[in-house]
Amino acid sequence: MGHSPGSGPHEAQEAFRTELAGRAVWKLLVKSLDLYLPGHKPVPGDVRFSSRPGPAPVFADASGFGFQFPRGVARREVDREIFVRGDRGRLTGIAIRGPYAAVGSRVVDAASLTAYARRLTYQTLFDPHDADTAGSAVRAAKSLSDVVFLDDEKGLGLGVELDRETGRPHARLLVRMTGDGVVVQAYPEAGRTAQAVRSQN
Repeated sequence: MGHSPGSGPHEAQEAFRTELAGRAVWKLLVKSLDLYLPGHKPVPGDVRFSSRPGPAPVFADASGFGFQFPRGVARREVDREIFVRGDRGRLTGIAIRGPYAAVGSRVVDAASLTAYARRLTYQTLFDPHDADTAGSAVRAAKSLSDVVFLDDEKGLGLGVELDRETGRPHARLLVRMTGDGVVVQAYPEAGRTAQAVRSQN
């Protein structure tokens, strides 16, 4: 999410808004909220600057945002929706809603969430009664490009995008769900301060 050298703060913000709206992880987040929390639609044009991830359990590091809770047990199945895009469906995105414990780690960050999303994608698409589904399930898991995870019980979520060249995951979006709505914060890149986006009900 870069911007031209020498551009002022206003121009940089406008460039960010335009860029954010076009990113697949943002579009997946909008779809996820519409699917699981209808009535909450974050708008890139309403961004405000914020350079901190906020209080614990949220943190930020080189891989983006994350949150950490005591290890728990998932007491319900997660909801999930898989989306494909690109030529012949070569890129896969998955929207997940459920308890953080389903991820299988007390630290939910770019790496742990991506590993879980790959497993979940495979498990969702593979039919043990139909061996022919194994190949497509493996390809979908490998072609994962974007993940949105929402734990509405804890009021937190993440949006992760995978670098097309390196495959490295980055948790670019932090989602906070409160009684007043949904606030989305974007991880800083290239020296930028983070952005926060409040949903419109």
